[in-house]
Amino acid sequence: MSSSTDTTASAANDDLVVQPLCAVFRRFLKRKRLKFTTERAMILDAVLAKKGVFGAEELMDDLRESGHRVSKATVYRTLKHLVEARILSEVLIDSRQAHYELTFGQKPKGHLVCVETNEVVEFEAPEIEQLRDRVCAEHGYDPVSVRLVVYGVSPNARDQEGTETSSG
Repeated sequence: MSSSTDTTASAANDDLVVQPLCAVFRRFLKRKRLKFTTERAMILDAVLAKKGVFGAEELMDDLRESGHRVSKATVYRTLKHLVEARILSEVLIDSRQAHYELTFGQKPKGHLVCVETNEVVEFEAPEIEQLRDRVCAEHGYDPVSVRLVVYGVSPNARDQEGTETSSG
């Protein structure tokens, strides 16, 4: 398959994801008696363009760079609605800033967070789903979502610490 065909197939797949998410978000907003505004549409598009974990400030920077003017309050409110609609999940990395990740239609992922550098590494582990399902079944719950965040010190942070110690 040629790269132009790959690009076309990828764009078609992305469009298939965007359309249902837009519909899911519209239905959610309608149930809350809120409107699907141009600003909310721009924010949803910017969210769907993100790969991995991102912060609200990073999203606002992306919107500004692409020429969109949206208030900070609108971005934060829309992110809250996207979490409530189960399109995004909040990823608890640190207590200073909220981080988000697209989870709708995605397999659960875990995150390794370096406590020294705040570096985030995503990883897939089918065991997360198995553990979620087992624990929910044991307690009679219907699973909705799951998060796994492991905090530690990355090899990079250890290397930096070793370098600082030997040069100090």
